[in-house]
Amino acid sequence: MIDNSNKNTGTHALLLQPPPGDLTGPYPALCYLKSYAAAKNYRVTVRDLGIEAFHYLSGTKQVQHLADRAAELRKKLETKGFLAPAEQQHYHLLLMAMGIGLNTGLQDQVLGCFKNRNKFYDYRLYKKACRVLGSFFRLLSAVHYPTIVTPSEYPTATMLKTMKKVLDHRKRCVNPYTHFYEDVLLPQIAAEKPPVIGISMVFASQSVQALVLGNLLKESFPDIHITLGGAYLSQWVMVMGETQITELFHCTDSVICGEGETSFVTLLEQIANGESLSGIPNLIHHNPNTGAFQRFDELIYTDVSAQPPPDFTDLELSAYLTPETVIPYSISRGCYWGKCVFCQNRYGDYQMRRYQTVPVDKAIAEMTRLSEQYQTDHFNFSNDVIDPAYLKQFSRAVIDSGKTFIWNTDLRAEKAFTKGECRMMAKAGLNTVAVGFESGCQKTLDAMDKGNRVETTREVLKNLYESGIATQVMGIFGFPGETEKDGEETVRFLEENMDRISYYVMGLLMVMPGSRMHDNPLSHGVTSISYANNPLKTPEPVWTSNTRMTVNAVHRLYQRLCLMENFYAINEYPYVGGLSTNHGFLYFRLGPDILKRLREEENQRHYKLHEMLGMDRLHRKTQTIKSVVPSFAFPYTVCRSPYPVEKIPMEPEGPSGKLQLSKGSERDYLIDPVNVPIQIGGLEIRLLSRINGLRNMKSILKKIAPDPQKKALYFVMYLLASGLVEVAD
Repeated sequence: MIDNSNKNTGTHALLLQPPPGDLTGPYPALCYLKSYAAAKNYRVTVRDLGIEAFHYLSGTKQVQHLADRAAELRKKLETKGFLAPAEQQHYHLLLMAMGIGLNTGLQDQVLGCFKNRNKFYDYRLYKKACRVLGSFFRLLSAVHYPTIVTPSEYPTATMLKTMKKVLDHRKRCVNPYTHFYEDVLLPQIAAEKPPVIGISMVFASQSVQALVLGNLLKESFPDIHITLGGAYLSQWVMVMGETQITELFHCTDSVICGEGETSFVTLLEQIANGESLSGIPNLIHHNPNTGAFQRFDELIYTDVSAQPPPDFTDLELSAYLTPETVIPYSISRGCYWGKCVFCQNRYGDYQMRRYQTVPVDKAIAEMTRLSEQYQTDHFNFSNDVIDPAYLKQFSRAVIDSGKTFIWNTDLRAEKAFTKGECRMMAKAGLNTVAVGFESGCQKTLDAMDKGNRVETTREVLKNLYESGIATQVMGIFGFPGETEKDGEETVRFLEENMDRISYYVMGLLMVMPGSRMHDNPLSHGVTSISYANNPLKTPEPVWTSNTRMTVNAVHRLYQRLCLMENFYAINEYPYVGGLSTNHGFLYFRLGPDILKRLREEENQRHYKLHEMLGMDRLHRKTQTIKSVVPSFAFPYTVCRSPYPVEKIPMEPEGPSGKLQLSKGSERDYLIDPVNVPIQIGGLEIRLLSRINGLRNMKSILKKIAPDPQKKALYFVMYLLASGLVEVAD
């Protein structure tokens, strides 16, 4: 567990990043606030509660407690005569949770891989660690059902719909993080009692935790001023009415919108001096004299040329799940293009042209100090975009300085990124870019006011990729006026350019507050925007368009995209093969084609498994079984269940997910830490009992099924393909 018991001594404020966050590295915003406040002689402490809570909850003692609780809940459900639809999903999770309870040394398994360079870059070991980590979050979900938790996701305020349901997540039975708040965080705050506590709500996935935490803190420490901020909240308050603002202030005493450096320091000063909060820029607060909520007139922005570098000294960087530290650094703010009609441009203030870059000399000097201080040369540029002229100047300066930096960034596909420029950026250390190509249809790009040509994007991706720079491309389906034929052009663009695309992701268009589409919907083909079924007025309205692609058309396009997944190693965030992850950034050091090579290696291993069992790729018997010795990669158990688990629908929203599940004759199920339970019989149980790391496969099968039976072969294939059993190469 991370020890923060003595870090708040003498602080003017405590800044909290709530879970879920990024387990692979810190988010920079609060560390910039800390350094800015320090320059004004204010002592501020930063804590990343996401990584702290993970280490607390995944400790051996806590995992054992969770496993015991899951067993209690499972046995309770097994006393019932039938399971209602929601109970079926819960029971399925509880069965899976039995697996992680077989080996509670979770941290050792995961950290042993993610913190070790050799193991981290061995993709088979890496994938195994990812699966173990995933099983831990399934255990959390099983014990706190119906809350479903992942490393980076938690139910959002939009999903819960009302503030009452949001604040119900103060309860330990539905919120795993409440255990950490009440057992660890609140006692530490009680010991120090800083005058101000700030909570950052950067992502929608943090909305519930930020509000729950704010509410807990207000109730526990009424004399401490609680302030909320962050990119997601800044969007949200734009559309809040008086009802929503009133509810929000059950969780806070003020809200800082947009870039918070000046506002935060002014807030500290006026609270310290006992002065009114009126006049603080970017601040929303309750005016005690009028009883009204006082809002600001317009946003102000920080001058990045005078902004100190981020200060990570409060954070235990070695706690993050990477073998090498990756430092987030904001080399620019805003977007130099600023015209895309769907973009809210950070805080919804697209009317202000506020693109700024850190002066090149200042950036290199700060990166050098950060590199030396934290013993790393890896930098994740946390920005919207960087213009070509700046990148050219920066790259040339890095090369001339002789410094070694490895960095990534977002950029627009501009003609200026020629072969020569891309080679220079690669020489300066650029190893990964994320490009919002949005669409492969020029008509759609023009309607978006994207300012790009399809052919330019195609050429720039080629220049980047051939220079050794990994290319991650992001696109959107569902823009008004986009037909299925237009969408097919986008799919075709991705298919035709696989030789220059390292990874891709396609999302669905959202009409966000602050975007031109939201403020002038009819001029952009949007028929209506509604918050009717969104009582909290979170910034995810329902929108309609008479020229919007049908749901079935979008489904067909995604089906075509699924075929492309056979060529890439794809995993969920924050792992390798997820968009813009630190793990992916590190893996792309192995080349821009690494995800394709990893996928091909996986395919080849699968074919070798067939050969070991004397089968061809169509599972037909062709030759003798090879003499290999299998052993278990994970512990397993056989569980006898009174319910036909195989009938529990994987998609609970479908028709079969609305039916009761009645008890029947008991069946045996194979349970392990990382796989879905499967039904097994006597043959499979006998086979499992003979795998001990000493007997070879031929003798095992001969003893179990002299034929050998297809059923036995298929089960062995499952054991090997699922990773439960492994053989030496």
